[in-house]
Amino acid sequence: MPTTEGRQSPRSSSSSSSELSNSIEELLSSSLNLTTASSSSHNTLHNLFISQQKIMAYERRKNNAIADSDEMDFYQVIHNSFLLELMGNTICIGCKEQWDGKMHISLYCSLAFTCEKCEHTIQINTSKMIPDTEHRDINIRVQLASFLGTHLAGIGRAGVAKIFGAMNLAPPVKEDHYEEIDRKLLLPCIKKFQHESMQAAIYEAVDENDGDPTALTVSGDGTWQRRGFKSIHGVAAVLSCNTTPKVLDVQRLSKKCLICTGALSVKNKDLDLYDVIIHNHDCESNYDGSSGGMESQGIQDIFKRSFPKYQVQYTRYIGDGDSSVMWNLTQHPPYPGIEIEKIEDINHWPKKMLYRLEKLAQELKDTMLDPEKKRKGIGGVNRLTKGTKYDHQKHSLPKYVMEAIKPVFEDLASKETLQHVLNGSSQNANESFHSFLWSMAPKNRYCSGTIVDICLGLAIMIYNDGYLPIGEILRELLGKMGHYSYVAFDRINKQR
Repeated sequence: MPTTEGRQSPRSSSSSSSELSNSIEELLSSSLNLTTASSSSHNTLHNLFISQQKIMAYERRKNNAIADSDEMDFYQVIHNSFLLELMGNTICIGCKEQWDGKMHISLYCSLAFTCEKCEHTIQINTSKMIPDTEHRDINIRVQLASFLGTHLAGIGRAGVAKIFGAMNLAPPVKEDHYEEIDRKLLLPCIKKFQHESMQAAIYEAVDENDGDPTALTVSGDGTWQRRGFKSIHGVAAVLSCNTTPKVLDVQRLSKKCLICTGALSVKNKDLDLYDVIIHNHDCESNYDGSSGGMESQGIQDIFKRSFPKYQVQYTRYIGDGDSSVMWNLTQHPPYPGIEIEKIEDINHWPKKMLYRLEKLAQELKDTMLDPEKKRKGIGGVNRLTKGTKYDHQKHSLPKYVMEAIKPVFEDLASKETLQHVLNGSSQNANESFHSFLWSMAPKNRYCSGTIVDICLGLAIMIYNDGYLPIGEILRELLGKMGHYSYVAFDRINKQR
């Protein structure tokens, strides 16, 4: 399993870019906080930031390509019997004779070759130790792969174990150790890059915004980890309405905590231990209402923190027909003195028409509307008929049917009502993001809040910036991405 050492860390090579980014970000934040600042100065600063971001992105790509160019920096699957055969053709450095011994595989994949003649031992580690940690490089890569590769296929650690078993590989780390790596190593790192991705998306939205650069139009929607309204976990997301929509902020809401639930098993046996567990963990539970109310609460939380977090306000909201979201934003305004404008999703508009007509047909099904022909209701052949294929023949509804449905059309086709759909806006980007998120945490499998957070962070990074930023996680955790990791992510990114 050859690797190459001795190159400069990519993190140190990008320190100047990081310092430059921080200085520009501070300048932007200070300018946004000045209420007397002119619109032109805002635009100038944001244009400067966007230009500088492009320069730094180019520098990062160039430096990373150099750092990951060593074609010998990769892992190779090899059967252990071939290692023994190779060692059998070497000379033992201890007794100067042909090596004759056994191989011992210890924990952490450390191979020990011991000569039986002189008992001289050669130890080879199959994976590097990550600096300043007790974790091995390969274990973290496998764990991360369970959220990138195998999670994209719809499996988690159990799926990794099955794949390893079929390939006659040693099993992955144990479940408790796996969860510990999730909480203490992966999640904090992913959260960091998730925030950077969303912050960059905010600056792009401000840069493309006409008028007040800090008053943004956004689309919002909620999604649930399980189908129906009994889901333990839900996610609310707000996306920009740029030419290329990106995720600006998210809120995960959970009704249960995996650790709190597990601690109940020791509550009656050891109350002191139970108290220690409860008071020394980050509880995943952050919502106690109904699952159906998660969207409304999540959107409200995102709006409330937009100014403290990003120094922007979401003043125009593209939403579906869920009236509870807009009611909540109206009754509990996130921005004092500012009324949020609701823009209807154009894809949900026809559904409103369909729902109103179906409801009307149900209400009038026993009402005599045509006494002359003794016809009740407005449904049926040559009236409002379900499942009829479209054809190009001329059709006309009976006068009494048109009179019955006229109030629906007058209501939904009025000038005042149509003002909400003039922009032709939709939540298609939200639906696309939700679909990608749950492909990592499938709805047919239980997920803890931690796993949802990890998948959410990865989904945001990939949706906003593609697959190459995943390499930044590897560099942060391992010091470098690796040649074939770079090749794979670059290839996948070009196929998006």
